[in-house]
Amino acid sequence: MNLQVDFLLDSERRSGSTVSRKFVVRLAAVVIPVILLGLFAALVTTYQASKNDLGLVEQEKKQIDPEHKKVVNLEKELKGARDLKAAIQGWSDSRIDAYRLLRGLQRAAPPNIQLTQWVFSEKTELVGGVFGRTAGIYMKGKVAGERPEADVQRLYQALKSEPPFPDIMAEVAVKRFAASEGLAEPGGRVFDIECILKPRLLVLPVSPAAKPK
Repeated sequence: MNLQVDFLLDSERRSGSTVSRKFVVRLAAVVIPVILLGLFAALVTTYQASKNDLGLVEQEKKQIDPEHKKVVNLEKELKGARDLKAAIQGWSDSRIDAYRLLRGLQRAAPPNIQLTQWVFSEKTELVGGVFGRTAGIYMKGKVAGERPEADVQRLYQALKSEPPFPDIMAEVAVKRFAASEGLAEPGGRVFDIECILKPRLLVLPVSPAAKPK
């Protein structure tokens, strides 16, 4: 004889049947709205917090705006002052040292040469996209002695190679060398020399690497 003893209480017994579809639908009808409601509440909370933060930011912006405008205006004034200083400095730096130039010419001219006319012309114009000074020197003279042509050639070479002329001159040319009946000295000659000076920029051009981005 086989005996079977059941130790489960009635309250502990569970049904072995599958979950009904009706129960699942009811559960979903309760759980899904709860989840959606939670998400909505989270979104509302986030929105309110963002709105409060935006209000604080706008208040700070209103407080900062006047100071920011002052800073911008001061930067504009500073830039204007720097530009003016650069322009004034450019005019100073581009100035020809006339004393140095004339002293060099005095040293370069042979004793037999006498300058009868010396014209310096200068203008301000665009040089490579930047304003600068361009200038030229036109001189006339007469030369006497045994070797007048050699003396003029000596002056020409000095204007091309002796200080301070290489730093100043871009081109030097003897435009005329001829006899003149008006000279009292026998064998005397007259000459014209034209010099083109190197451009002197008023403001240095800005390199691409130095331009603000």
